[in-house]
Amino acid sequence: MTDLLKLSLTILSLTLVQPAVAVPTTIVDNYIGADAHGHGDVIGRTSDFEITSMDVSLSGSMLSVSIYTTFAGKGDDHLFDSLTGGKGIGYGDLLLSGSWNPYGSAPYSGDDSSNGTLWSYGFALDNRWWNGSDTSGGSGTLYRLDGATNDANTLLSGDFLTGGTYRTGQEVAVDTNGLTGVGTGSWSIVDGSSINFSLDLSGTTLLTGDEIALHWGFTCANDVIEGSIDVPEPGILLLMASGLLGVAFQFRKSKAG
Repeated sequence: MTDLLKLSLTILSLTLVQPAVAVPTTIVDNYIGADAHGHGDVIGRTSDFEITSMDVSLSGSMLSVSIYTTFAGKGDDHLFDSLTGGKGIGYGDLLLSGSWNPYGSAPYSGDDSSNGTLWSYGFALDNRWWNGSDTSGGSGTLYRLDGATNDANTLLSGDFLTGGTYRTGQEVAVDTNGLTGVGTGSWSIVDGSSINFSLDLSGTTLLTGDEIALHWGFTCANDVIEGSIDVPEPGILLLMASGLLGVAFQFRKSKAG
């Protein structure tokens, strides 16, 4: 067997059995989101509520997300207890969709739950007020969101606060009532640095499209990040492998003749 034929068969076998791997993507926080009060990107103290970026990678069906924010490690600080029933501001759930369709243009200052991307999946945290002291991390459940609107599928920032200043109309958590999970995952905190998610998308349709959109914020939505990554095309590798096989067999045929 020629080296070219061996290489072709190797690529073809890897294409058929290996899951697609996407190039890691950094999404910079260029999303503001609608705010009836007219504030800019961050409402309140940037030392508490700023989100700077989100690193996203996909390996097979496993999605890994790291969101860099000054709020990391503050989910148990009881910020604004008097406005949150004593719970404070918590970490939001990670919302996902097969396409990103924000309202308007960057920095999307008119986008909210009523006019932006319809989120089709949500990763709900087991304890959004977790303090990160458990080194094993937290867990969560991935749900399919079948409602016709984001308001039907999610809890908005106003559902967590009784007053004060916050970004209104932003989807921040999964409304799990009546939903059945389609997957699981884990999450962790790097104090003062990032909140990290790892979840299996094999029970979803997110791997069959061209992109995966993501949305995250804390329960007050004083800052929110949105964006998308490209999903790799396994078909490209398959075409390449098929082409190499054709060349290899043609080469063998010419040698035999």
